[in-house]
Amino acid sequence: MPIYKRTQVAVGLMFFQQFVGINALIYYSPTLFETMGLDYEMQLTMSGVMNICQVVACVWSLWGMDRFGRRKLLLGGAVCMFLAHFIISILVGKYNGKWTEHTAAGWASAALILFFMLSFGATWGPIPWAMPAEIFPSSLRAKGCAFGTMSNWGNNFIIGLITPPMLQNIGFGTYVFFCCFSALSGIWVYFLVPETAGRTLEQMDAVFKDKFTVEEAESRAAILSRLVEQSMERPATQQT
Repeated sequence: MPIYKRTQVAVGLMFFQQFVGINALIYYSPTLFETMGLDYEMQLTMSGVMNICQVVACVWSLWGMDRFGRRKLLLGGAVCMFLAHFIISILVGKYNGKWTEHTAAGWASAALILFFMLSFGATWGPIPWAMPAEIFPSSLRAKGCAFGTMSNWGNNFIIGLITPPMLQNIGFGTYVFFCCFSALSGIWVYFLVPETAGRTLEQMDAVFKDKFTVEEAESRAAILSRLVEQSMERPATQQT
């Protein structure tokens, strides 16, 4: 199919959306905050604050996506998420089991999780849901969006499955794992995801350097043929 470039964008966005660790943080946030030395009540409180941060950032993205463009936000979000995971992995690896003597490091780790949520909510949270609907031609939009959604939930299942054993067996390595995928997401966007902000549906063929799909070409040819026939019939009608 000539729209494979668009399909890999839809599927890839949803893949990286999950593998940067968003639902690992949401599903297991109390456990993660416990590894940073927070007590039970504070674990629950910070879990709520974390989700509020994501909501606030997503609301901002309603303006930010059109102001800054999809590609720039995805690249900036990847850098911010990479830094958050990278620093958290260092702090957790260095101070795990010693949080009572290093409470400041524990709170710094918790703050970086909030920073991650703000970064994700403003970039990789909404954009992977918006772009598939923008890039596919109308005849294939339903199928394209379905592939993206399938990728999202399939990878969501994988993350939910592997996070608990990772936390138990490799500890701070969990953050290293998500750090690596945050870096890979930025590299992937840089080389394979074009900017689509401000582009019409008709311009997407040029954006992705694709030829028309067979269905779109046949449809446009049929419309053009009818227009030509109508233009030829009109003078004859006027003469009679």
